[in-house]
Amino acid sequence: MVRLADIPFGLAAVSGCPVCYPNLRPQTQLLLCSGCKVVHYCGADHQKKHRPRHKAACTSIIASQAKLEKEEATLRARPGNVFENGVGEFWGLVETRGYMRARFAAADALLQIDTIKAVEKALAHFQHMLRLCRSDNQGIRDTVPSLLLRLGREQECYDFLKWWAVIDDEHHFNDVSLPYLDICGADVFEAVDAFASHLSLSQLVILALLKLRLYLDLESYDPKYMNVFSPWPSWPPPPTEFMRPIGESAQKKVRTVTVSDVPDISELLKDQYQALFRMVHKKNPHFWEALVDAPEGTPSLPSEYSRGSVEEAILAVYQCKKAWEESYDAIIMIESEIVELTEVYEGLAAALDGVNIEEVAATSERRRGSGRAFPSKFGASTTNTRPEDLFPPSRTGQDQVYHFVHRNNTKKALAYADGACSGNGQQNPQAAWAAVLRPPIGDNMRPCMVSGRLELKGPFGDESVATSNRAELRAAIAVLRRNDWRADGFTSIIIATDSSYLVDGATAWVRSWVRNGWKTRTGDPVKNQDLWELFLGEVEKCKETGLEVELWKIPREMNELADTVAKETIHKGAAPTDFENGQLDSSAASARFPGEPHVLCLCLEYESMFNDIYASLISKITAKAKMDRATTQQAALDMLTQDPPPSVIFVTDAGVAHLMKVWERVIDCLRRGSTVVLAASFSSFVNEGQFNRCFGKIGLPWKRGGYYRTNVSLRPGVVDDRLKKQLVPTYSQKALYVQGVARSDVWYSGERDEVAVAFTKVGNGMLGYVGDVNGEDGSEAVVLAMLGLLN
Repeated sequence: MVRLADIPFGLAAVSGCPVCYPNLRPQTQLLLCSGCKVVHYCGADHQKKHRPRHKAACTSIIASQAKLEKEEATLRARPGNVFENGVGEFWGLVETRGYMRARFAAADALLQIDTIKAVEKALAHFQHMLRLCRSDNQGIRDTVPSLLLRLGREQECYDFLKWWAVIDDEHHFNDVSLPYLDICGADVFEAVDAFASHLSLSQLVILALLKLRLYLDLESYDPKYMNVFSPWPSWPPPPTEFMRPIGESAQKKVRTVTVSDVPDISELLKDQYQALFRMVHKKNPHFWEALVDAPEGTPSLPSEYSRGSVEEAILAVYQCKKAWEESYDAIIMIESEIVELTEVYEGLAAALDGVNIEEVAATSERRRGSGRAFPSKFGASTTNTRPEDLFPPSRTGQDQVYHFVHRNNTKKALAYADGACSGNGQQNPQAAWAAVLRPPIGDNMRPCMVSGRLELKGPFGDESVATSNRAELRAAIAVLRRNDWRADGFTSIIIATDSSYLVDGATAWVRSWVRNGWKTRTGDPVKNQDLWELFLGEVEKCKETGLEVELWKIPREMNELADTVAKETIHKGAAPTDFENGQLDSSAASARFPGEPHVLCLCLEYESMFNDIYASLISKITAKAKMDRATTQQAALDMLTQDPPPSVIFVTDAGVAHLMKVWERVIDCLRRGSTVVLAASFSSFVNEGQFNRCFGKIGLPWKRGGYYRTNVSLRPGVVDDRLKKQLVPTYSQKALYVQGVARSDVWYSGERDEVAVAFTKVGNGMLGYVGDVNGEDGSEAVVLAMLGLLN
């Protein structure tokens, strides 16, 4: 059996077979991948099994190596033998830049694979490039320290960082006779205040990690197993003394001190690490949250950035992330530290606390168009082109939300608009409109839609008679007023409609109406002038922000969803009122799932565990409601950004605490009126830093309490008599308890006056927490009650 202390420090992925890892079985005579030459397998069967996951990285390494060899051959064929006569001056010599770029790409491709051999080869590339180009025009000095730390070469890492920090600003890099990277054996335990501020962000972050690792190494020693005045043993220590791998620097240090020296050294390292933590935050306030919230995979790297920017933080995370992940307990420590930096999340929903979301549109500017901007007509390549073919659902924007996006131009979005009128041209006509702003994705997901009854008064107080033309125009206005298309990353919005009145009027007739003072050719007043003026006002606002408005005339059968919802809206809801003061229906859910409660279940990490342990609870939920599940980050973002938000959200594990974008979308939904319940395995896998940060983002003073079993009791008067009869008055619960909960929000508390179950109002919604880790029967009833399903 392989002990934890025997795993190579630094690089988490050992050099053995990736199919066998993390079982860590002893392996001999490993088979080397003939393509990338940095991955070993215990046999051909495991190599074949791993191929689908390995193929892309392997192909990239082969291609980048071939490119490098070609560039090197070209450079060596040039006169002057630059590899001997130009050492130290590469990049400054223009002809060397293709070679240097190719070598950088070859190293970067190797770093797609997390094996010791891959990191060693990448490091060798970078070190060779630094020898060739002392001035380091490609910023390699920001990546090398991370690779040294991943390989456990702490002393080299510290020496490298210190040299770049203390080097004189007047140093002449082109003079190869001057010392270069010549610091060796510097004291890694020394104070760094004098030079740390001279480091780049990425270098400073790695120095903070190095000091943190040293601190954790010394903290891991348990002195009760040794005589307090005896020297520390030679490496490796017995497993009873250290329960984690120890770095080379700590190994050397402990041989020169006694156990009684350890607390003082450890305290000094802690002070140094925390000082560096603050220095990093001052240099770039976005970095620490970017590190702990970094998504899986390779991010889109910025081509340029400014100091202290989000883009700089993203690049630094890319350069340092693996070193942090492969350092035992380092991320957990950071999550604990950044709680003090956590600010209440301020999104759109935060500004809407206490405000009915349907009233938001009424507060936005209503501008009469002056004729400074007009929409244009959109033309498809053929008359048979279907909107769904030309604008398929695609993810866009920072949060990767689905929109109808042009297949050849990601800056163009489409929305559907339609109006309907019952008794058009007759007495007492009734009209309504609908707009489909985003697509439905999956069988159980709803499209983002808005619809409403056509108002009795227009946007500027004019009374009107309901007509189908007026409803069509009102739907187009909703497309522009109910979504910020520029904020979503688009430069053009195409309104698809089956109304010739709308398309021809907006792209042709309205120009002459404006010139003629809103008179027709016959001198009659233009019908629906108030809506036309507002529509042109919206087009002008769009133009000012860089958004082009186009209209596309499509057949009625291609506008079926908007048409159906508009017709249904006529016959439901309250009577029409004044412009944008009435109730808006923001989805087609009622038509698709009439009367059926919905629960969105976020199972982002341990779905199989949720299925096994909470089968009884799942059965009770699905007996009373439709339960949709999101098991990936993207699925969660798609479902949480629907309009309106899900009415009930059940968070079953700590995935939301690791994915802050998802948690922020949950907060948005909560403030807009959703009920959010944190239960099942959430409390089992959330650490203290994540726990406190999650509630800090909401603005709640809740803090992680103790973890133990005790009897909990339902607080009198906290629920109504109906629920009180169905909830257990007292039962034993092993739970992660909470501190800082207002007494009025406590459902169940334990003997130590810590809270096991809490339910509080946040914005327009309700937030529930159930700390039970074992799924007791009494807790099942609590979860059902919070979800609104206990009846």
